[in-house]
Amino acid sequence: MQPIYAPTPVVREAVLKAYPQIADWLQPVFASLDEKTLQQLNARIAVEGQDAKRVAADYLQQKGLLK
Repeated sequence: MQPIYAPTPVVREAVLKAYPQIADWLQPVFASLDEKTLQQLNARIAVEGQDAKRVAADYLQQKGLLK
């Protein structure tokens, strides 16, 4: 069985009210995470044994979402 990749941000209502710009910040991140991309990122961690934090940081920097 193939896993389904459909990440969705979850933010408490109080936090969203305090920081309404969170939705704008998260939108490009989650929009860029299609099934193929998620499979590639997961493979780097699960198959190649790379550090998850490093994989995430590399991806976000590559996409211009993290400085």
